[in-house]
Amino acid sequence: MKINFNPQTDIPSLQGKVFLVTGGTAGLGRETLIQLAKHKPDHLYFTGRNQKSADAIISDINAIDASVGVTFLQCDFGSRASIARAAGKFHSDRLDVFIASAGLMAVPADVTADGYEIQFGTSHMGNFTLLRLLLPAMLRTAAERPGSDVRFVALTSLGYALHPKGGILFDSSKLANILMVKEMARRYPGITSVVVHPGTVKTGLVDSLSWVDRMFVYVTNPMGLMTVEQGACNMLWASTTEKGDLESGQFYLPVGDPGDLSRDGGNMELAKKLWDWSEREIAELNLS
Repeated sequence: MKINFNPQTDIPSLQGKVFLVTGGTAGLGRETLIQLAKHKPDHLYFTGRNQKSADAIISDINAIDASVGVTFLQCDFGSRASIARAAGKFHSDRLDVFIASAGLMAVPADVTADGYEIQFGTSHMGNFTLLRLLLPAMLRTAAERPGSDVRFVALTSLGYALHPKGGILFDSSKLANILMVKEMARRYPGITSVVVHPGTVKTGLVDSLSWVDRMFVYVTNPMGLMTVEQGACNMLWASTTEKGDLESGQFYLPVGDPGDLSRDGGNMELAKKLWDWSEREIAELNLS
């Protein structure tokens, strides 16, 4: 059942909480930061590559509420070394909510600095690497604070179901995002982990598609695309609603509507395999 959700009125006070948003310099990540800032969190961390865009967001947040701490962790999500340097600049003793919104879609064929297909390398390996580096802070927050409500919220799309049957290809990052959340929920039950589909949103990701791909998006969405403000609602709901409203490991359609996963979306054997492989890939970072 869909939920009517208005970020202005339905997000409670976030006083004392620390959030991290990946891919926060544009699109849904940026909108998520702006809406969170209106409800007095203690600190907002966000990642991205563009310092100029980050400065503009920090200025906007300061205009909303100058008491909200905000820190830009500049990094390239295609480079584990860059992500490790950014994680070293995370100086909070707590992390309540990690929102993984960084990602790419339908970009020209390329590889990351670490040699992964660029979409898989950014959307999965980038988010996974930072998550694993900051996981000790999340676990510490969950263990040391009575009544803690620590969450991991990842972004995916219905396109996950288009992957070939029987496994993960390295451009099937949307499936990887779902499986990462499934395995996170299994391994770390003290953290509420969910994955959300925002809807089909008109962002820079759509605008940067080829003419043919843009036409496909518009033809398959005859009622029109969602605005960025509408598209951020499912992430905001999952990040701020009452803990009892969420089922860890669940996939949610907008807004707050539990969705059924087809094909390998619920394949826990594949989820464990992906997690173990991903950890081996970044073992040089001395994970704790």
